[in-house]
Amino acid sequence: MYAWTSGGESGIKTVETLEIREINGISFYLVRVGDVENFYTRDLHWAGTMEDGRVAARMTPPQPWFAWPLKAGQTWRHRGTYEDRSGKTEFNDVFSVVAAEAVQVPAGRFNAFKIVRETERRDSDQYWYAPDVRFYVKWIGRRGDTQFEERLREYHLAPRLIPGQPSTGSPSTK
Repeated sequence: MYAWTSGGESGIKTVETLEIREINGISFYLVRVGDVENFYTRDLHWAGTMEDGRVAARMTPPQPWFAWPLKAGQTWRHRGTYEDRSGKTEFNDVFSVVAAEAVQVPAGRFNAFKIVRETERRDSDQYWYAPDVRFYVKWIGRRGDTQFEERLREYHLAPRLIPGQPSTGSPSTK
């Protein structure tokens, strides 16, 4: 569960990993965020969303929010096409692991990798991936003139859906 703020608004967002689902021969994690189903590849690359049983948005190829193994100084690029009901947008993003650091959020203190996403648009993201949680624990983003922030408030570690998959290591912090 995440606490979020955006401008003068705030609220709670629930994120739940439900299952592994195979679509066209490819395995995806099905992750529910509120009422929206998100699909991530096994490497946690965001592939798209479904609402009411229909594709609402997709990224081709899936957007690599993480590139394993994570380590400070690592950089990767993503060129892709985002498509939703309003049309298509080309993405050309650069992701960088800028630090391994401890981050404090309402759910506790976590060793995490700080990742920055830079775009050619007026969007940006900074997020902290914590191996102990297997996802981000903090996210600060901007879409145009709107800034938002999410902080992990509470979590319950789900059993591994893929037996024997590596934990991606732990960041060392100073």
